[in-house]
Amino acid sequence: MNPKFFLLNLGCPKNLVDSEKVSLELMRMGFIPSSSPEDSDIVIVNTCGFIDAARKMTEQHIREIKQKTKGHLIAMGCYTKIVDKITIPCDFVAENVEETIQIARSFLPKKDIASPNFKKIKRINTLSKFSAYLKISEGCSRLCSFCSIPKIRGPIQSFDQRKILDEAKYLVDNGVRELIIISQDTTMWNIDKGGKREDIFRLLDELSEINDLEWIRLFYIYPDRFAIRLIDYIANNPKIVRYIEMPFQHIDDEILMKMARATRKKLIYEILENIKNKIPDMSIRTELIVGFPGETDDKFEELVNFVQIFKFDWLGVFEFSPEKNTPSYRMWKEQNISKKISHERKKEIMKVWTKILHEKQKEKIGKIFRCIYESDTTYRAYFQAPEIDGVIKLKNGHDANTINSQSPFRNIIIEDIEDENLIGSFVV
Repeated sequence: MNPKFFLLNLGCPKNLVDSEKVSLELMRMGFIPSSSPEDSDIVIVNTCGFIDAARKMTEQHIREIKQKTKGHLIAMGCYTKIVDKITIPCDFVAENVEETIQIARSFLPKKDIASPNFKKIKRINTLSKFSAYLKISEGCSRLCSFCSIPKIRGPIQSFDQRKILDEAKYLVDNGVRELIIISQDTTMWNIDKGGKREDIFRLLDELSEINDLEWIRLFYIYPDRFAIRLIDYIANNPKIVRYIEMPFQHIDDEILMKMARATRKKLIYEILENIKNKIPDMSIRTELIVGFPGETDDKFEELVNFVQIFKFDWLGVFEFSPEKNTPSYRMWKEQNISKKISHERKKEIMKVWTKILHEKQKEKIGKIFRCIYESDTTYRAYFQAPEIDGVIKLKNGHDANTINSQSPFRNIIIEDIEDENLIGSFVV
């Protein structure tokens, strides 16, 4: 009987792509995927270690799984690279995807049980039937003072354009109609190979030529001056969804300098004004950090004012997490802002933004949007990225036809709001 495996993915979309690669290789070797750790011969946890809260979540999940399974427990991913000593009860620690696969291979029976059915499969997509993440690089060469990603994943390593395009075409040939471009720093793609910043346009041009691919969504756009050129490009490419994820982190110049960000308030305002003028319907998601060392009450109020001025469509707010071996950790030792203050600042800024979101959601009532199938009861419009931005719930509650139709897109009229979600009906 073929051995079974269970894989739990924690963290970001980039982790999910790695988990999909591991799952495919294990199935090629003859492992059978399981829906629970209890009956699995090996259990793999793809960990997250970006900030302290993520590490605690990882440790909790692993301890819970260890109590449930008699199988071999393998930890892979970011957590395993950032902690000085693994104290969680796992049997094996893997540095990367390849090492995870190698460890799993050691538990195969001596006879060949490889499945020929998976040899032709180039990629597993677990996001949804019609949407998939497309990772174009690994690592990051920026040295933001608060970030441990360069230590965890190394400097940027851009993937080969031909391999990216082959993977994209394979996904589209298998029904995907929306590709979400992910990396640590999307507009730096190919720089490590001696390329130019404009190379990302060439890659997006090639992706846009793929027949049946209808939406391309961009994540992880660093807000430097090149972002203004990217906005011009998006405005002239109809396949690029009018949505952008651009982490500003803060707006105060002194804090941005301490963060070692290659941008300042003036440029951030210029970028956002460019978006407003050239693509008025652009949906913007950003991330901010509160409680960074040196963030006074006045600097925090400036951040709140920034949110009120630009009324971001989607917002993620993080309390500063002092990461060892980063420059900001030393700053934190000297200018420690208490967890209580950071927590209160997060609550305050999210309260302000929630009101903004509610007003923006109300403005959508009565409008019709072209939406992509997410499930039999939910769809997404261009302004909603998967997993993080809410969905459009069907008012009639169910649609079992789109999954079998030629197109996953339907026109939906928005009729009501429900927290971050919208409620709508098909336009007949």
